[in-house]
Amino acid sequence: MKESNQIKLLLFMKKIFIALSFLTCVLLSTNSFAQETQPVDTVANALERIQSDLGILKRLKITGYIQAQAVLSDSSSFGSGVNTYDKNFQLRRGRIKFAYQATPWSQYVMQFDVTEGGFKTKDIYAKFTDPYTKALTLTAGVFNRAFGYEIEYSSSNRESPERSRFTTTLFPNERELGAMLTIQAPKTSRWNFIKLDLALLSGNSIAPETDKFKDFLGRINFNKSFMDEVLKLSGGASYYWGGNANPTAANYAVGEWAGVKGFYKYDEALSSRAIREISGIDFQATLASNIGLSTLRGEYVWGREPGTSTSSTGPTAAYTTDVYNRQVSGFYAYFVQNIGQSRHSIVVKYDIFDPNTKLAGTDINATNGCSAADVKYNTLGLGYTLRLDDNTKIVVYYDKVMNETTGVKGYTQDRKDNLLTLRLQYKF
Repeated sequence: MKESNQIKLLLFMKKIFIALSFLTCVLLSTNSFAQETQPVDTVANALERIQSDLGILKRLKITGYIQAQAVLSDSSSFGSGVNTYDKNFQLRRGRIKFAYQATPWSQYVMQFDVTEGGFKTKDIYAKFTDPYTKALTLTAGVFNRAFGYEIEYSSSNRESPERSRFTTTLFPNERELGAMLTIQAPKTSRWNFIKLDLALLSGNSIAPETDKFKDFLGRINFNKSFMDEVLKLSGGASYYWGGNANPTAANYAVGEWAGVKGFYKYDEALSSRAIREISGIDFQATLASNIGLSTLRGEYVWGREPGTSTSSTGPTAAYTTDVYNRQVSGFYAYFVQNIGQSRHSIVVKYDIFDPNTKLAGTDINATNGCSAADVKYNTLGLGYTLRLDDNTKIVVYYDKVMNETTGVKGYTQDRKDNLLTLRLQYKF
């Protein structure tokens, strides 16, 4: 009887064991299924995140270039006075540019310049295009002044190491803080070749506002191709009007008194406007032929530019001394010839800048209020470019700099400030 009870107990325990085993198998299989399906969900989520990141990266464009160079001058004067050595190495530009385009109608751009001289902001602006007509674009922030051709022509593409003297003097840093409206028909329109830029600017280049005045800039230009793009013509007209506040009541202008020409004092109301007014015309032509691509460019500007007794440079801050008003003019011409279909090209450039057109030669001396800021310059440039590949090029360029003979100390004869530049550029 006792054995019978033991057998019944063993059978009952066996049934319990089988039931528990079955339940365990079910639970294990369920967990196993969950473990097998979980990675599928994880991979899907990861793919979704990757696609989102790729979408952002597609909208972000990063470009830049570096220009490392050696410069040799006739003397330690070094031409423009940027350096105090006649032979040195430079990192002329180290640009990095970020452009983010969230939609076809909007864009955000930042560009910086990083060299041995430090970190500088070059561009920070946003652009918005009307999505309906596609003909109106608003740009706001710090951006290139749309004056003439050379200012907006990238330093990475320009055949000469630097812009013309009148450009760097009248429009220092090339850029300005403000807002600009661009009117241009869409590419599908027959009128797309015409563009109009209208801007309101602070007037201090890349610097904070210093007064209540705003400057106006306008430019109209055309760009047209002929003969299946064998010949391309472009050009335009520009106008700049503005000025900064007078820090004192004393102003100076060029005149003649008792047969002597020079600067003469007159009074203006304190904080009235020292007027800047500059006009310009420009023209470009390229022709493709068996000898290679030939390019001709020219630009002429004229007007009035307020400055100081020792500088005719456009303002980058508020005036702090008496204002000297000058009549100015400038001109440049490029001829660029690619050698056949090779990677070689040559350039000849001539530019003129006269910061005081009402005075010349010996009329310019310290006794009548003049200084080195009133000296006229002519510069002949000769250059050679070798494009090693799509990213790398070597530039050899010689500037023959000629100043007029004046009565100002240091400018009684042509200065020794000719310049040879050897440059290596890498662009991505």
